[in-house]
Amino acid sequence: MYEEPRSKTENRTMEQGQMHPTRPEDTDIAPVGSDAPDSTGSDPTAGNEDVMALEGVYIISVAARILDIHPQTLRKYERLGLINPGRTIGMLRLYSAEDIKKVRLIRYLSDELGLNLAGVEFALAAFDNLSTIKQRISARLEDIPAAQKVVQEEMDLLFESLNLPIDR
Repeated sequence: MYEEPRSKTENRTMEQGQMHPTRPEDTDIAPVGSDAPDSTGSDPTAGNEDVMALEGVYIISVAARILDIHPQTLRKYERLGLINPGRTIGMLRLYSAEDIKKVRLIRYLSDELGLNLAGVEFALAAFDNLSTIKQRISARLEDIPAAQKVVQEEMDLLFESLNLPIDR
C-alpha cells in the first residue's frame, strides 16, 4: 500500500519496458485564429471553445530590445502615464503587444512629428477618444453596412489629416 519515494535519478530514468506517459489529446494550446493544422491534419481549434488564447508579454529588457530603445525610456513613459504595463507578483513590468504598439505610436509622434511628451500625451488622449467614437458609431450602424463604410472612410481621412496611424 505504501510505496517508498524514489530518488530524483530514479524518477528521471524509466525502467526497461515501461512506457512514457502519453499526453492527453485535448491539451494542445494553439494561438486563437491559427490556421495551421495539427499533425493529424485537422484544425486543432475546430469545435474546441476552451482553447486558451495566449498573449505575448515581455519583460522590460525584451520590450526595449523589440522597440530598439533604452529600458529607462519605457520607465519614463510609464512615470508620465503614457503607458501602463502590467506587473508580476514580484513587481516586474510586463509589456503586452498592445503596450508595444502604443510605444511605437509614441515614438512616431515624437520622432516623426516632432511633438514633445506633453504633446504626445494630448495626441494619445485625442487618438483614444477618436477610436472610442469610431467604435460607438460603428456599433450603432452595425445593421447598415453602407453607412459603416462611409463612417470608416471619413474616420480614416480624419486620422490621415492628423498624421495619425489609421485605427482598425
